[in-house]
Amino acid sequence: MKLIKRYKNRRLYDTDIKSAITLSDIAHLIRDEKEFRVVESETGEDITGTTVIQVLLNVEKRARSLGKVVTSISKTTGKKTGKIVNLIIKHIRSMLSVMERNPDSKTVSSKQ
Repeated sequence: MKLIKRYKNRRLYDTDIKSAITLSDIAHLIRDEKEFRVVESETGEDITGTTVIQVLLNVEKRARSLGKVVTSISKTTGKKTGKIVNLIIKHIRSMLSVMERNPDSKTVSSKQ
């Protein structure tokens, strides 16, 4: 399983490739169905779920059709369950797939 550390300055660091990565890189990991874990560098706290939600919000900015998913997630604040994270991952994979098939779409942006 790939280990990613988030530092105090919010930078993400992939310990396998020994390099900084972006939320876009994490979106690719999700799309490619790679297993990964994100932890706070100082405390070791697992923040994978939070990071996946950040990826979802980035994708949602590019594809407004995910607004309903974001709304439903906000209603479940505080419920850290595998079901919620799995739902998020499923929707991200779906959106990334659509975005990949339509690279010229005006809703797709390669900028963070």
